[in-house]
Amino acid sequence: MSAQAEAREVNDRIIAAAAKGDFAPFVNALDDEVEIFDHVAYLFEGKARFLDYLQSATAGAESMTFTFHQSTCRAVNDSTAIVNGYDRLTTVPKGGGMAQVHSGRTTLVYVKKGRDWKIVNAHFSPLPKD
Repeated sequence: MSAQAEAREVNDRIIAAAAKGDFAPFVNALDDEVEIFDHVAYLFEGKARFLDYLQSATAGAESMTFTFHQSTCRAVNDSTAIVNGYDRLTTVPKGGGMAQVHSGRTTLVYVKKGRDWKIVNAHFSPLPKD
């Protein structure tokens, strides 16, 4: 299987799980030394720092889902692939209330480490609101 096909398959599994509210495959795919630029103006260096932020940011959520639209996957070589797409994060607050929907762009850089594809860099940016 080509690097592009492998990376796409891993990413598709991660997104399919996140669409059902299961973020464990995403967390497991993060490299320990990942660098992440998120909607907040801060660079998260390392998986632990990003997960601390993510837990605090989602503490008030009863449920969350994440979907991808118009995604692309491009292999740079046999061990590196880049995934881009438009995303939609839907959060339902604890205790009810209106779901909050945030739309943005996502870039994920995957590197094959041994048999595993790991996310070594991620960038999430919001789309402008109309």
